[in-house]
Amino acid sequence: MTEEKPKSGRSFSGVSKGVVFLAIFLAVLGFWFVKDKVFFETQPQIELPAPVRGRIYPPVIDYSQIHKDGELQDLMKSRKTEYGVDSGVDMIAKPEETLKVGDAVVPMKEILDKIRLNQRQVTEADLAAPLDQRPADVYGIHVVKPGDSIWKIHFNLLKGYFAQKGIVLSRWADEPVRTGKSSGVGRILKFSETMVSIYNVKERKLETNLNLLQPDSKIAVFNIGQALDLFKQIDYRQVNRVRFDGKNLWVPAEQ
Repeated sequence: MTEEKPKSGRSFSGVSKGVVFLAIFLAVLGFWFVKDKVFFETQPQIELPAPVRGRIYPPVIDYSQIHKDGELQDLMKSRKTEYGVDSGVDMIAKPEETLKVGDAVVPMKEILDKIRLNQRQVTEADLAAPLDQRPADVYGIHVVKPGDSIWKIHFNLLKGYFAQKGIVLSRWADEPVRTGKSSGVGRILKFSETMVSIYNVKERKLETNLNLLQPDSKIAVFNIGQALDLFKQIDYRQVNRVRFDGKNLWVPAEQ
Protein backbone atom coordinates (compact mmCIF):
# COMPACT_ATOMS: atom_id res chain seq x y z
CA MET A 1 0.00 0.00 0.00
CA THR A 2 1.05 3.49 -0.78
CA GLU A 3 1.43 5.64 2.27
CA GLU A 4 -1.00 8.63 2.19
CA LYS A 5 0.73 11.99 2.42
CA PRO A 6 -0.54 14.54 4.90
CA LYS A 7 -2.67 17.39 3.31
CA SER A 8 -1.04 20.75 2.94
CA GLY A 9 -2.31 23.66 5.08
CA ARG A 10 -2.14 26.08 2.15
CA SER A 11 -5.70 25.51 1.00
CA PHE A 12 -7.05 26.17 4.48
CA SER A 13 -4.88 29.23 4.79
CA GLY A 14 -6.16 30.52 1.42
CA VAL A 15 -9.76 30.02 2.46
CA SER A 16 -9.10 31.82 5.72
CA LYS A 17 -7.61 34.78 3.91
CA GLY A 18 -10.57 34.91 1.54
CA VAL A 19 -13.00 34.87 4.42
CA VAL A 20 -11.09 37.60 6.21
CA PHE A 21 -10.97 39.73 3.03
CA LEU A 22 -14.69 39.26 2.45
CA ALA A 23 -15.44 40.19 6.05
CA ILE A 24 -13.34 43.35 5.77
CA PHE A 25 -15.04 44.26 2.48
CA LEU A 26 -18.50 43.80 3.96
CA ALA A 27 -17.53 45.78 7.04
CA VAL A 28 -16.28 48.71 4.92
CA LEU A 29 -19.37 48.55 2.72
CA GLY A 30 -21.60 48.52 5.77
CA PHE A 31 -19.72 51.47 7.26
CA TRP A 32 -20.24 53.60 4.13
CA PHE A 33 -23.88 52.59 3.91
CA VAL A 34 -24.54 53.57 7.53
CA LYS A 35 -22.54 56.79 7.07
CA ASP A 36 -24.49 57.84 3.99
CA LYS A 37 -27.77 56.94 5.66
CA VAL A 38 -26.93 59.01 8.73
CA PHE A 39 -25.78 61.90 6.50
CA PHE A 40 -28.97 62.04 4.48
CA GLU A 41 -31.17 61.57 7.53
CA THR A 42 -29.50 64.45 9.36
CA GLN A 43 -29.62 66.90 6.43
CA PRO A 44 -32.54 69.39 6.46
CA GLN A 45 -35.16 68.63 3.85
CA ILE A 46 -35.48 71.32 1.21
CA GLU A 47 -38.98 71.66 -0.18
CA LEU A 48 -38.98 72.61 -3.82
CA PRO A 49 -41.64 75.11 -4.88
CA ALA A 50 -44.67 73.52 -6.45
CA PRO A 51 -44.88 74.03 -10.22
CA VAL A 52 -47.20 76.81 -11.35
CA ARG A 53 -50.31 75.32 -12.85
CA GLY A 54 -53.27 76.84 -14.61
CA ARG A 55 -53.68 79.92 -16.75
CA ILE A 56 -51.43 82.96 -16.20
CA TYR A 57 -53.55 86.09 -16.32
CA PRO A 58 -52.33 89.46 -17.62
CA PRO A 59 -52.24 92.52 -15.34
CA VAL A 60 -55.67 93.61 -14.10
CA ILE A 61 -56.68 97.27 -13.92
CA ASP A 62 -59.33 97.47 -11.21
CA TYR A 63 -61.47 100.58 -11.62
CA SER A 64 -62.52 100.49 -7.97
CA GLN A 65 -58.85 100.77 -6.93
CA ILE A 66 -57.90 103.68 -9.18
CA HIS A 67 -57.96 106.15 -6.28
CA LYS A 68 -57.03 103.67 -3.54
CA ASP A 69 -54.06 101.70 -4.84
CA GLY A 70 -51.05 104.02 -4.91
CA GLU A 71 -49.14 101.98 -7.48
CA LEU A 72 -52.13 101.79 -9.84
CA GLN A 73 -52.86 105.47 -9.33
CA ASP A 74 -49.27 106.38 -10.26
CA LEU A 75 -49.45 104.15 -13.34
CA MET A 76 -52.61 105.83 -14.63
CA LYS A 77 -51.21 109.27 -13.87
CA SER A 78 -48.00 108.58 -15.78
CA ARG A 79 -49.93 107.25 -18.79
CA LYS A 80 -52.25 110.26 -18.86
CA THR A 81 -49.26 112.59 -18.66
CA GLU A 82 -47.50 110.71 -21.46
CA TYR A 83 -50.47 111.12 -23.80
CA GLY A 84 -51.48 114.57 -22.65
CA VAL A 85 -54.97 113.69 -21.47
CA ASP A 86 -56.69 114.01 -18.14
CA SER A 87 -60.41 114.68 -18.09
CA GLY A 88 -62.68 112.36 -20.05
CA VAL A 89 -60.55 109.27 -19.36
CA ASP A 90 -60.76 107.06 -16.29
CA MET A 91 -58.16 104.52 -17.37
CA ILE A 92 -55.63 104.01 -20.13
CA ALA A 93 -55.17 100.34 -20.96
CA LYS A 94 -53.00 98.25 -23.24
CA PRO A 95 -54.31 95.35 -25.38
CA GLU A 96 -52.69 92.70 -23.17
CA GLU A 97 -54.26 94.00 -19.96
CA THR A 98 -57.56 93.16 -18.28
CA LEU A 99 -60.23 95.49 -16.92
CA LYS A 100 -62.25 95.02 -13.76
CA VAL A 101 -65.36 97.16 -13.46
CA GLY A 102 -67.61 96.25 -10.56
CA ASP A 103 -67.79 92.45 -10.51
CA ALA A 104 -67.05 92.11 -14.22
CA VAL A 105 -63.55 91.12 -15.32
CA VAL A 106 -62.95 91.40 -19.07
CA PRO A 107 -59.66 91.12 -21.03
CA MET A 108 -58.99 94.05 -23.33
CA LYS A 109 -58.23 91.54 -26.09
CA GLU A 110 -61.82 90.30 -25.95
CA ILE A 111 -63.18 93.84 -26.22
CA LEU A 112 -60.85 94.85 -29.05
CA ASP A 113 -61.49 91.68 -31.05
CA LYS A 114 -65.22 92.38 -30.98
CA ILE A 115 -64.69 96.01 -31.95
CA ARG A 116 -62.47 95.05 -34.89
CA LEU A 117 -64.88 92.39 -36.10
CA ASN A 118 -67.75 94.85 -35.81
CA GLN A 119 -65.81 97.38 -37.88
CA ARG A 120 -64.66 94.64 -40.28
CA GLN A 121 -61.05 95.63 -39.79
CA VAL A 122 -59.78 92.08 -39.35
CA THR A 123 -60.67 88.50 -40.13
CA GLU A 124 -60.84 85.62 -37.69
CA ALA A 125 -57.38 84.55 -38.86
CA ASP A 126 -55.97 87.93 -37.84
CA LEU A 127 -57.33 87.46 -34.34
CA ALA A 128 -55.10 84.40 -33.87
CA ALA A 129 -51.95 86.52 -34.25
CA PRO A 130 -49.93 86.94 -31.04
CA LEU A 131 -50.46 90.23 -29.24
CA ASP A 132 -46.81 91.21 -29.69
CA GLN A 133 -47.33 91.16 -33.48
CA ARG A 134 -50.22 93.62 -33.38
CA PRO A 135 -50.01 97.43 -33.33
CA ALA A 136 -48.90 98.77 -29.95
CA ASP A 137 -52.03 100.89 -29.43
CA VAL A 138 -53.34 102.14 -26.12
CA TYR A 139 -56.97 102.77 -25.31
CA GLY A 140 -58.83 105.31 -23.29
CA ILE A 141 -61.50 103.84 -21.04
CA HIS A 142 -64.34 105.89 -19.58
CA VAL A 143 -66.69 104.17 -17.16
CA VAL A 144 -70.21 105.36 -17.90
CA LYS A 145 -71.78 107.46 -15.16
CA PRO A 146 -75.28 108.89 -14.66
CA GLY A 147 -75.96 111.67 -17.18
CA ASP A 148 -73.10 110.66 -19.48
CA SER A 149 -73.22 110.74 -23.26
CA ILE A 150 -70.65 110.10 -25.97
CA TRP A 151 -70.78 113.80 -26.77
CA LYS A 152 -70.00 114.79 -23.17
CA ILE A 153 -67.23 112.21 -22.83
CA HIS A 154 -65.37 113.47 -25.90
CA PHE A 155 -66.03 117.12 -25.12
CA ASN A 156 -64.31 116.63 -21.76
CA LEU A 157 -61.43 114.85 -23.51
CA LEU A 158 -61.11 117.68 -26.04
CA LYS A 159 -61.19 120.33 -23.30
CA GLY A 160 -58.54 118.44 -21.37
CA TYR A 161 -56.32 118.20 -24.46
CA PHE A 162 -56.54 121.92 -25.24
CA ALA A 163 -56.01 122.76 -21.55
CA GLN A 164 -52.63 121.01 -21.82
CA LYS A 165 -51.88 123.46 -24.65
CA GLY A 166 -52.89 126.44 -22.55
CA ILE A 167 -56.22 126.91 -24.36
CA VAL A 168 -59.42 127.01 -22.33
CA LEU A 169 -62.53 125.88 -24.19
CA SER A 170 -65.76 127.55 -23.18
CA ARG A 171 -68.42 125.28 -21.73
CA TRP A 172 -70.60 126.46 -24.64
CA ALA A 173 -67.95 125.85 -27.31
CA ASP A 174 -69.88 122.84 -28.60
CA GLU A 175 -73.15 124.76 -28.99
CA PRO A 176 -74.43 125.84 -32.44
CA VAL A 177 -73.44 129.31 -33.63
CA ARG A 178 -75.97 132.14 -34.07
CA THR A 179 -76.92 130.98 -37.54
CA GLY A 180 -77.97 127.64 -36.10
CA LYS A 181 -75.12 125.74 -37.71
CA SER A 182 -72.81 123.49 -35.72
CA SER A 183 -69.71 125.10 -34.29
CA GLY A 184 -66.29 123.79 -35.23
CA VAL A 185 -66.03 122.04 -31.87
CA GLY A 186 -69.48 120.56 -32.41
CA ARG A 187 -68.42 119.14 -35.78
CA ILE A 188 -65.34 117.59 -34.19
CA LEU A 189 -67.49 115.97 -31.52
CA LYS A 190 -69.92 114.61 -34.11
CA PHE A 191 -67.02 112.99 -35.91
CA SER A 192 -65.48 111.68 -32.69
CA GLU A 193 -68.69 109.75 -31.98
CA THR A 194 -67.64 107.41 -34.80
CA MET A 195 -64.37 106.69 -32.98
CA VAL A 196 -65.97 105.45 -29.77
CA SER A 197 -67.29 101.97 -29.03
CA ILE A 198 -69.59 101.16 -26.13
CA TYR A 199 -69.01 97.82 -24.43
CA ASN A 200 -71.35 96.23 -21.92
CA VAL A 201 -69.03 94.57 -19.39
CA LYS A 202 -71.86 92.67 -17.71
CA GLU A 203 -73.30 91.15 -20.88
CA ARG A 204 -69.87 91.06 -22.61
CA LYS A 205 -71.08 92.57 -25.86
CA LEU A 206 -70.95 95.77 -27.88
CA GLU A 207 -73.88 98.14 -27.65
CA THR A 208 -75.30 99.72 -30.79
CA ASN A 209 -77.52 102.32 -29.10
CA LEU A 210 -75.12 104.99 -27.89
CA ASN A 211 -77.85 106.92 -26.11
CA LEU A 212 -78.77 104.20 -23.62
CA LEU A 213 -75.78 104.39 -21.33
CA GLN A 214 -76.40 102.49 -18.12
CA PRO A 215 -74.16 103.33 -15.14
CA ASP A 216 -71.93 100.61 -13.70
CA SER A 217 -72.39 98.32 -16.68
CA LYS A 218 -70.88 100.01 -19.73
CA ILE A 219 -67.59 101.54 -20.73
CA ALA A 220 -66.66 103.84 -23.60
CA VAL A 221 -63.55 102.60 -25.42
CA PHE A 222 -61.52 104.60 -27.93
CA ASN A 223 -58.06 104.52 -29.42
CA ILE A 224 -56.04 107.23 -27.68
CA GLY A 225 -53.57 107.45 -30.57
CA GLN A 226 -56.30 108.05 -33.16
CA ALA A 227 -58.00 110.68 -31.00
CA LEU A 228 -54.76 112.57 -30.39
CA ASP A 229 -53.79 112.39 -34.07
CA LEU A 230 -57.08 114.13 -34.82
CA PHE A 231 -56.66 116.76 -32.13
CA LYS A 232 -53.10 117.55 -33.23
CA GLN A 233 -54.37 118.57 -36.66
CA ILE A 234 -56.72 121.17 -35.22
CA ASP A 235 -55.67 124.80 -35.00
CA TYR A 236 -58.04 126.30 -32.45
CA ARG A 237 -57.80 129.69 -34.18
CA GLN A 238 -59.41 128.07 -37.23
CA VAL A 239 -61.64 125.57 -35.48
CA ASN A 240 -64.82 127.02 -37.01
CA ARG A 241 -63.49 126.20 -40.47
CA VAL A 242 -63.62 122.49 -39.68
CA ARG A 243 -66.20 120.68 -41.83
CA PHE A 244 -67.99 117.38 -41.23
CA ASP A 245 -70.01 115.64 -43.96
CA GLY A 246 -71.47 112.91 -41.78
CA LYS A 247 -68.59 110.54 -42.41
CA ASN A 248 -65.38 112.50 -42.91
CA LEU A 249 -63.91 115.42 -41.03
CA TRP A 250 -62.19 118.11 -43.07
CA VAL A 251 -59.53 120.08 -41.21
CA PRO A 252 -58.10 123.26 -42.81
CA ALA A 253 -54.41 123.14 -43.65
CA GLU A 254 -52.05 124.93 -41.30
CA GLN A 255 -51.14 128.46 -42.37
